[in-house]
Order: sequence, then C-alpha cells, then structure tokens
Amino acid sequence: MRVSRVRLINFANFSDVDVETGESIVIVGENKVGKSNFIRGLQLILDPGLSERDRQLGLEHFWDGLGEDKVGATIEVSVDLTDFTNDARLMAHLNDCVIDPGPPMVARLTYRFQPKAGLGRAPESLKDYEYVIFGGDDPDMRIGGALRRMLPIDVQVALRDAEKDLASWRNSPLRPLIEDLAASLDDDAREEIQDQVDQAQRELAGHEEVVATAERISERLIAIAGGQHAVPVSLGLAPTRVDALLRSLRLLIDNGVRGVGDASLGTANLIFLALKSLELDRLVSDGERDHTFFVVEEPEAHLHPHVQRLIYRYFLGTGAEDGEEQPPLTTILTTHSPHIASVAPIRSIVLLRHDTAEGKTVAVSTANAPFTQRDEEDLQRYIDVTRGEIFFSRGVILVEGDAERFIVPAFAEVLDIPLDMLGITVCSVGGTNFTPYVKLLGPEGLNIPHVILTDRDPTNGNHPLVRRRLINVLDVIEGGVDHENLDADEVIELAEHYGYFVNENTLEPELFAGGLAQDMQEVIREELPRLRRETLNALQQWVDDPDQVDEDWLLRLIERIGKGRFAQALAPSVSEDVCPAYIRSALEHIRDAIA
Repeated sequence: MRVSRVRLINFANFSDVDVETGESIVIVGENKVGKSNFIRGLQLILDPGLSERDRQLGLEHFWDGLGEDKVGATIEVSVDLTDFTNDARLMAHLNDCVIDPGPPMVARLTYRFQPKAGLGRAPESLKDYEYVIFGGDDPDMRIGGALRRMLPIDVQVALRDAEKDLASWRNSPLRPLIEDLAASLDDDAREEIQDQVDQAQRELAGHEEVVATAERISERLIAIAGGQHAVPVSLGLAPTRVDALLRSLRLLIDNGVRGVGDASLGTANLIFLALKSLELDRLVSDGERDHTFFVVEEPEAHLHPHVQRLIYRYFLGTGAEDGEEQPPLTTILTTHSPHIASVAPIRSIVLLRHDTAEGKTVAVSTANAPFTQRDEEDLQRYIDVTRGEIFFSRGVILVEGDAERFIVPAFAEVLDIPLDMLGITVCSVGGTNFTPYVKLLGPEGLNIPHVILTDRDPTNGNHPLVRRRLINVLDVIEGGVDHENLDADEVIELAEHYGYFVNENTLEPELFAGGLAQDMQEVIREELPRLRRETLNALQQWVDDPDQVDEDWLLRLIERIGKGRFAQALAPSVSEDVCPAYIRSALEHIRDAIA
C-alpha cells in the first residue's frame, strides 16, 4: 500500500495544496516552507498517539492568508491510498473508504475541522468548531482509533534526542525487544538465569577485597557511634528478579567497553533507527498493525554522508536485494540533504516552495512526471550529490560538461548575478541528453525555472545536431506541438524563448577568440610545462592573431589538461567584457525567471 495523493486546504502554510506522490515520499524545500506542517497534516488523520485535544485545532493552524476570516473557514486534509487490493486485511479496513474502484482502487481518509453540524448560525469562535475524520466521500462514514492503530503514522521528529530516548525505558525502542525477550523465557530458563545471577552475587560479596572493605566501614561506624549503636553492614547486590535484570540490560558499543551514552550523536541516531525498524517489523508480525507510515524528519542529523546514503537506501527500499521481501512500510522523509535526495527514488520527490505573491506554499512532485523507463534509469543513475542540489534550487542552469560547470559561475560573478545568493545551481548533465532533466524540471515535473547552454555541433551537409536536441526538449515543454518542420535556425530561435541558448562554436575556441587568448595560453603553459617548441610557437601565433587558431589542436591541448581542470584554472581571469553572448543571455534569463 502507498499514499498516492495528499490534499491540504486552509491548513498552516497551505491554501489549497493537491499533490500526487510515489511509493516513498521525500519532502524537500527551504526552511519555514511547511515540511513539518505537511507531516502534521498526515498525523491529524493517521496518528493514534494524538489526543482529542491535539486534533482540536487553534487559530494558528488556519492558513494566514485567510486574514480576519479564519473563523468560519474549514480546514481539510485528505490522504488517498492505493495498491492495497492484494492484502485482505487492508481491504477489510478500507472497503468503506473507496472513492474509485479502479484499477487501481483508491481509498480516501479525510480530516475536517469545521463549524459544528446543526449550529444554526455562523460560528463565533473555535468553541463552535468540531473535527471529523471520515472515509471515502461520506462525512458520516466516521473513522475511529481502531483504523489508526492498524495503519498508523510513526513520526521521528527533527533534532530528536536519540541518546535520551535510548536511556529512557519508557521511550526507548529497545524496550519492546526486551519485553519480547522476557516473554519468550520459560520457567526453566528463568530459573537458570536466576541461579546464575545469585551465584555471581554470592561470589562477588564473598570476595576477599569486598569483605575487607565492608569491615573497614563497620569499624568506622563503631568508632563514630560505638558498638551499641553501630549497624552491622556488608557489601553485596540486592536480590534481583529476572524481569528487573532484563530491564537493566543496556546496549554497549566498541566491543562492550562503552555505553550508548558515550556514543557520538550520529551513532546514537543510527542505533535508534535500527531499533525502531525492528520494532516496526515486530508490530506487523504480531498483528498489532497492518501497515506503517514511517516518517523521519531531517534524517541527516549528525550522520556522515556515506552513512546517510546507506541508511536511507535501506529505508527507501533502493538498497534491497532483488526478490527480498519488503516490509509493509511507507517511508516519508523531510530533508535538506542532497545526499539523501541523490539516492531517493526519482518519483518520490515532493517539492514545497513559497509563493511570495500569494503568501502560501505550493507543492509539486515527480510522481507522474513524463519519464520513460530509460529517462528514469538515467536520472536515478546520474543524479549524484552535486546534481542532487537541483531539488533544493530556485533555478537551474543545465550545461553539457565540467568546463561550463566551472566557467559559468565565474561569468555570473563578474556580471553581478550571485548564483548562491539567488539559489541557482549549475548542473552538468555529462553530455547532451537534456531531455530527462527538462522532464524533471519542467511543468509536468518540479516546475523549477531552468535554462540550457549547449553547442550547435554542425555536421557536414545535414542539420546541426543541436536541432534534434532542442526539438526533444521543446516537445516536453510544448506538448502536442509539431516541431519537425522547423529548420535549425527556427528551432534555435523558438528555444531561446524558453531559456535554451546555443553557442555557435565550442566553448574554448570561442573564449580564445573572444579576448581570453593570453590567459588561456598561460594556463596551458603552466599545466603542460614540457610542450615542444613547435607547439609553443603555434600558441604564440594564435595569441597574436586569434583568427588563425587551429581549433582542433587547441582542444587537444586542453583535453590533455582536462576540460574541467582547465576551466577552473581559467575562471579567475574572466571578465564581463569577454563573456560569450549566449552565456550572458542564459544568466540574465534565469535571474529574471526567479525574480
């Protein structure tokens, strides 16, 4: 089973958010955009731990955009569930909640905070409000605690104190494992453990040094109070029952020499999540619940990047072996970490962003983006930590390779377009296949403003390669429009309207001819100190007359250095005067798009 859709109306940051979701949900967005409020909305429906009072909302829970009209408005949160028809128990729970018989069958659970039924007048305060939780489209089909206990949401909040929870018997996820252990012991096992403990206690109490210490205490008592008032003492352990002994068990680390209290915050978090996972498995196997919605807010807290990726591959199901049975678990994460975003299933991303003009948060997702199977596999394979930043960006500049990835930010700086301050990421696609990225960032995906920088790549007698490249992305942006009858120049002109800009030449020769010849010569000579005299002379001739440059020879020299390394070395030398027109146009376009 999975959540397929979430809708929030007049709740917290959300005026009317309606977002479709994938098998797992990874919620990303800047601070204060409403990630925790999104989770809170789900809790109103699914959390069995919330009290009646917790579900009775206050004025602060209404969308601020309602202004003075909050009293009288209705808050509504609904969750659509699907992929449950192969589980008889889930079918039994959700049979009366179905809104679409499908396939796939869809059930809906709704929380509504509204003026009391039968009030007979306009509400005057929140005393005139009540909440209802119902299934399907019928407000009379009330949902009670029994369903929430079988399909609960389990939330691990941000900045949780894992060490404190592990040390507390009441809150520790170790507790149910110990209780299971205690329940599994038969009378013979209990008697054996008790005998072993009693024997160990007797041996300890009878040890020569222990007896001597007790005698010293007794002698001092007699010296202070006299023999008539002194109380005979001995050292030993108080008799302990097996259950109490088991409750005193503690997790040890580093081969048993340290307790969890001595662990790093990251290690404590890791242990906590492992124990929590075992607890969730036990609850399902014992029939106490049929499915769990497991939420971890900001799971990256205190974890090393490699560990972040390993752990959340596990929880997101991307690290399971083929054929390995997955637990009945829906994982929901909120994160600021590109490490987690980089391993998240590509259709799991839910992006929250603030609409400044409307004063509300909007949501988009990748759940139904128009990816082909190959697109999905390519993005899943190539979105690493660096490319994972695009999920957190206000704007994206897509480029072909490392040369542009390093040189474009340098030109942005001299043009006074501060990319980091504006939240703009430069993303290399490692080639010329921009189409999957445009599907990801375009209007049917995350709807993030983006531009493309690419080369014309002319061919002998045929259309330049850029024509097909741009037609592919225009087909994504302008669905249903036939671009096949356009020639290359017409396609390029149309593409510029959407922020897709073409370089007539390859980047490095254009920079050489555009005023950076001397600086490029210096980089080449510094990086390749053993050049032949013939090459050095040719370089000098090109600097003296850039129109005579042998572009193929120049590119071979740069490729010996590495285009990325060369661009990094050249970046400090760029200036506004030598910025190629297509790069300037792209930077100005993306700046204006996010303004």
